[in-house]
Amino acid sequence: MPRSERNAFFYSLIVAFGGFVFGLDLVLIAGTFQYTEVQFGLSAGQKGLIASGPGWGALIGLLFAGSICDRVGRKKALLLIAGIYSISALGSAFSGGLWSLFTFRLIGGLAFTSLSLASMYIGEISPPSIRGKLVGANQLNIVIGLFAGSGINYLIATVGETNPAWAQAVLLNDHTAWRWMLGIEVLPAALWFLLLLKIPESPRWLILNGQPDQARTVLGLVASAEDRDREFDEISANLKDTQHSLSYAEQAKLLISPKLRIALAVGLILAVVQPWTGMNALQSFMPQIFEYAGRGETKLWDQMIVNLVGLFFTLIALQVIDRIGRRVILIGGLSACALGLGIVAYGFGTATYAVTPEVLTAVSTQIDSAALQPIAGQEFTDELSFKAELRELVGGETYRDIEGAVMLHGVSMNAHLVLAGIILFACAYKFSAGPVMWILFAELFPTKVRALAITGCAWVTSVSGGVIVPQLYPLEIEYLGSTVTFLIYGAFCFFGMLALAKLTPETKGKTIEEIEAEIARLGRKSS
Repeated sequence: MPRSERNAFFYSLIVAFGGFVFGLDLVLIAGTFQYTEVQFGLSAGQKGLIASGPGWGALIGLLFAGSICDRVGRKKALLLIAGIYSISALGSAFSGGLWSLFTFRLIGGLAFTSLSLASMYIGEISPPSIRGKLVGANQLNIVIGLFAGSGINYLIATVGETNPAWAQAVLLNDHTAWRWMLGIEVLPAALWFLLLLKIPESPRWLILNGQPDQARTVLGLVASAEDRDREFDEISANLKDTQHSLSYAEQAKLLISPKLRIALAVGLILAVVQPWTGMNALQSFMPQIFEYAGRGETKLWDQMIVNLVGLFFTLIALQVIDRIGRRVILIGGLSACALGLGIVAYGFGTATYAVTPEVLTAVSTQIDSAALQPIAGQEFTDELSFKAELRELVGGETYRDIEGAVMLHGVSMNAHLVLAGIILFACAYKFSAGPVMWILFAELFPTKVRALAITGCAWVTSVSGGVIVPQLYPLEIEYLGSTVTFLIYGAFCFFGMLALAKLTPETKGKTIEEIEAEIARLGRKSS
């Protein structure tokens, strides 16, 4: 590998490490609900509020992220984000209740803008021949973070339950395990901040802000000697009428023009479809999903296995994405996502529910099991009816305390089929929609509108994936049931696939300037 590609690879991995912190943050909260639900008496809506807290923060952050990175540069904006992650982790670990935990989770959401800024930065320094791999490294780090987070949750929960002497010495028990889960994030966040000090500023930002000499220096680090001057001339020519950052109003006017209309349409469709696959909700509530499927005793282990297999498929995607191309991977992957979610919906749709003798034994330490005798042995084919009867018999608060034991011992379904469906969905998502969305964001939009376009699409993604989907998931499960919930996610995958198959151009192996010319040609053709 030439020195220039090694440098681009090194800088991209540093920036993409923010994806690791994001993935860690996304899944660590999943392990805490088994503790905080009881400790804070959380309702379904309140669990959704905590899960969606970072999404609310991301909405706020993305309103300013584009402007900040245009004003101070990509590097300084990323350093600010790394600092915010650290503050959020510490605050969440020491939270005293629902609203303080929500607040610090929301603060952490400000740092979720790292995903859009990382794609922007990597897309601007990467050679076209390996840009797909480098931008995709952002998704790879997310998946590594998901796997690491699920492993951390499993280890902390296991130690908290066994409570050996050394764990007692560091105050690790069932009451504090969730604080360790959330607080451990400060370590990678601080490491990321230190690593970011080593990256250069984006050469395109430097040219856009009247610093051509510094831009030539940076291009000399990430491009070969024969390519440096050519790339500098191409970027300068593309930006010749824009030697300063355009205002958001100017960028918006350019985005809706015929020459960029196709890029905007693909970006917005991706920004809606990717989060509505339900991946963020599954990561935040996967232990509960496995508990509902009767795999409560292995729920954290199952989540770790799902994320490990997903990591393997992300690695495969990064190996082939610059050869196969973005379009084929995206369309095929979304089709497989729809199939996987359909399998999960079928698994829940064919389940039966009952208060079995095992259920009565399991709940006897928390309630008088005689309260459940009126429906003992009665078989329910509908999840919602079963849960409604339980709430009627014991009350809402008591039901929250016994829900896990009831679902573990009272559900009869093909749990292996549900696990297989989730694994298929996770693998397909992490092979396709996960990495391809951020790669296309980095490729479809020219430099002069990237601040608004990428952060705007990321804002739309955050509205859905960061707020609406995780906020609604517990309520969907409570009022619609698992079958309908997973069918909704599968429908988004299927119909999103159809729309993207019609509109998405292939971008592999092309410079950002070449892609801009292709998008303009398609826009004129469709007008």
